[in-house]
Amino acid sequence: MAKKRSVSGAPALIAPFARPVVVAGLRRDTETPFRIAAEPGELSALAGFLAIDRVDRLSFAGFLTPMAGDEWRVRGRMVAKIRQTCVVTLEPVDSRLDVEVERRFLPAGSFSPTREISVGTDDFDAPDPYVDAIDLAAIAVEALALSIDPYPRASGAELESSSARSSDPEESIGPLAGLAVLRDGNAKGGG
Repeated sequence: MAKKRSVSGAPALIAPFARPVVVAGLRRDTETPFRIAAEPGELSALAGFLAIDRVDRLSFAGFLTPMAGDEWRVRGRMVAKIRQTCVVTLEPVDSRLDVEVERRFLPAGSFSPTREISVGTDDFDAPDPYVDAIDLAAIAVEALALSIDPYPRASGAELESSSARSSDPEESIGPLAGLAVLRDGNAKGGG
């Protein structure tokens, strides 16, 4: 995975594809619609980047909206089709993800230790920095990564309970079963 330095200086991962939009070229008096989609080679690289079996589709469509000053709002819908492996049966699990996304962006120079940025309880997340361009693909990849089920299961697949795995009553009670045996032995005058 490629790495770069974020605005804060910490290393940041770079997604396997990019769709930057230079905001200086956008009109400030109206919303700008966008629609992006990952190409087949990018989808394959994205599956490796996210450590899943396959990404069959990733698209992101919406609007870039100018806000006060040089602030921008990105809102849209990320749609993806992915394949993972079931954690129980190891069978393939196909999922369709459909996520509403909304983000705010401020110029990177706006972030300083002395400047306060207010975020109300009704606001979406705190703003992200941008330098000249906003990468729509990075937003889509982040939305996808946050939507992936970390423990996918095939339909009907269930983990066995500990009592089903063992016929020994001590083991089926749980990790403290041995203490119960000691307690019972002490109660009977065993020690």
